[in-house]
Amino acid sequence: MRLVFLLTLLPLLVAAQDEPTYNTFLIPAELLVDADAVIRSREFNLTVSAPDEAILYEKRVVTLLNNKSDYDKLILFYDSFNKIGRIRGSLYDAGGRFIRDVEKKEVNDQSAINDFSIYEDNRVRYVDVSYDRFPYTVVFEYEMKYHDLRGYPDWDIQQFNTAVERSSCTLSLPEDIKLYYKAMNINLLPTERQEKKNHVYHWQVSNLRAVKKEPYGPSQYELLPTVLLSPGVFEADRYTGSMASWKDFGRFQYDLAKGRDELSSDLKSRVRELTAHLGTQQEKIAALYRYLQENTRYVSVQLGIGGWQPFDAGYVEKNKFGDCKALSNFMKALLQEAGIPAYTVLVKYGDDYLDLSEDFATSAFNHMIVYVPSPSTWLECTSNSLPPNYLGTGTDDREVLLVTEQGGKLARTPALPPAGNLAATYADISLKYTGEAVIRVHSKLSGSLHEWYRGAAENLSPEELQKEIQKKSAFPQAYYNKLNVRSQKDTPEASLDYEVQVPQFGSKAAKRFFLPVNPVNALHDVPPANDKRIHAVVVKEGYVEQDTILLHLPDGYNVESIPSENTAISTEFGSYSGRIIREERTLLFVRRLEVLPVRLPAERYTEWRNFYRDVAKADGMKVVLVNKT
Repeated sequence: MRLVFLLTLLPLLVAAQDEPTYNTFLIPAELLVDADAVIRSREFNLTVSAPDEAILYEKRVVTLLNNKSDYDKLILFYDSFNKIGRIRGSLYDAGGRFIRDVEKKEVNDQSAINDFSIYEDNRVRYVDVSYDRFPYTVVFEYEMKYHDLRGYPDWDIQQFNTAVERSSCTLSLPEDIKLYYKAMNINLLPTERQEKKNHVYHWQVSNLRAVKKEPYGPSQYELLPTVLLSPGVFEADRYTGSMASWKDFGRFQYDLAKGRDELSSDLKSRVRELTAHLGTQQEKIAALYRYLQENTRYVSVQLGIGGWQPFDAGYVEKNKFGDCKALSNFMKALLQEAGIPAYTVLVKYGDDYLDLSEDFATSAFNHMIVYVPSPSTWLECTSNSLPPNYLGTGTDDREVLLVTEQGGKLARTPALPPAGNLAATYADISLKYTGEAVIRVHSKLSGSLHEWYRGAAENLSPEELQKEIQKKSAFPQAYYNKLNVRSQKDTPEASLDYEVQVPQFGSKAAKRFFLPVNPVNALHDVPPANDKRIHAVVVKEGYVEQDTILLHLPDGYNVESIPSENTAISTEFGSYSGRIIREERTLLFVRRLEVLPVRLPAERYTEWRNFYRDVAKADGMKVVLVNKT
């Protein structure tokens, strides 16, 4: 009987061994720490057959531990040159038992056109396989065929809060194509071998713990392991380029735009008219920049190699629109006609960007701007309202690539100093004995603090503007009698003026009023406490706030108490001063807050946080009024 049982069980054991083991209880305990998901296994294989041909195969098996990650989704972009093969997917429960396969109808296919585009040939396929019982495991498998290579996809080993059980990258390419690679945030070298006429590189990792994402932490490019991959030669739509060096890559970009800067004779005459009476280069640059802003608009256009190649200046002149490359190329052509040398510039727009190094070229860009070397001027050509020589927070203080006739050259965009990011506010508050108040506010903003208001003034209707201002306001129940936002044409400044009626200002109890000393601009966002901080503290942008608040006391009330009439905080992270001046029927609160950009070791997190806590405490003080009648 025992022998019969074993013979009956044996086929089941063999079959179980042949099945993949996705049981979540087999995940090592150390991989669950700080993890929202665990990559159980991943194959990332790129086979290059020619400078413009390659096949990418990927299979990933990921266990989702909660709903904080998006590994239950597969999103793939493609176009007329690069095609996606069959997509497969399946779902397993916590015990590793098969639930179901992804059905064909779940693979959605749609245009990738965005809200500011008129046409693109980019499309996207995406699958969303959600399951409501955590943990569970998702398997995705697909193949992408490239016939237009603009570099190689990098091997991003893990994301924040994601552990890795096993993962590998294999890259096979012909012997005559040199590969450049660079491992970031991990000590990892490939094994190399020959397979017929191909050279094969293979990287492999296992048991990588999750990297915790923390507020005010370093960029993902400083913390997450990645292998950057750059080809010695690539081809896109019959244009051949190389990433052997920045000089080579910049030369490729220059060749893409070569001959695309020709203006019509009428526009050449217009350029001369605009600049003939101007005496300085700065004035000429400003005049031509204003011409660009007043006569063109930004529209994304992505067709074929158009992801990198600008439409020619004549196209922009005729159609009055273009993407960042087309508008930058057009601006460069205008400057060139006026005898002002300028370069187009490749840059990564956004808060998260890779710090470029001289020794490794990579396509780490998603935007283009213009640089004039003399006098040093940076121009954001997609904005219809920014002043000349102001880039804003999306492209400030980072390495960029100048595209010159001699090739690419690294440069750095200017930083926004804290003193230039200023909000100066004056508020006049008339308080009635009933608790109702009329508040009049005038703010002058500059630098990074003015950018939202400039955009709002340009793009929002009065109704939308009031709605958005009310969201930012400390008085959500206020009634607006007046609201006005204006931006300055030639400087990075804006102003905000409003008058509101507040039904109940502060709080009232019996004969006493409890009133905030800073009802207009108090700091509330104190970083969370964390005694086990892991990563460095990074504050990229500093700013200054200067506030003067005049409070008119209601009839019959006098000041009973003020917690502190003078407050001063001074640290290397920033400084704060607050002073209350008593007059016969008024209180004047004068405040100055300066936040400095800093980079601090993790062990100083609490010390740094305490500065914000102390500022919030000072801003949260309440004055007590008492009715003496």
